[in-house]
Amino acid sequence: MKYLLLASLLLVGSYVIAEPPNVEYYTINPHNNPPPSSAQTAVDDVITILLDQGFAGAIIVILFVWTYRTDKNNRASQKENFDKFVQISAECSGHMASVSARLENIEREIEATKQLEMLQATRKG
Repeated sequence: MKYLLLASLLLVGSYVIAEPPNVEYYTINPHNNPPPSSAQTAVDDVITILLDQGFAGAIIVILFVWTYRTDKNNRASQKENFDKFVQISAECSGHMASVSARLENIEREIEATKQLEMLQATRKG
């Protein structure tokens, strides 16, 4: 019971002695209007933020440049690979047409051979 009373007095005392909230954060100053935003001020703001960061800002810029160059190289190689794929696909289509024509010729020869064998078998029998 004694500990409960001490704990409640401590809580009530800390609540009563605590500082009041800072009113400056909650008031709005009507005379402090921000400047109009434009693309140039946005770029300047980004540059200012990066410069304020120091070493971390330099790392961010370096990573952005590296990512941009890598993406650019990947797009170029992807376009080159796609062009190669189109070329190989066209060549394969030509070869497949040739193979298809040869298979049709072989099929005709097999049918002719079967008919010839059937005629010979009917003459013998």
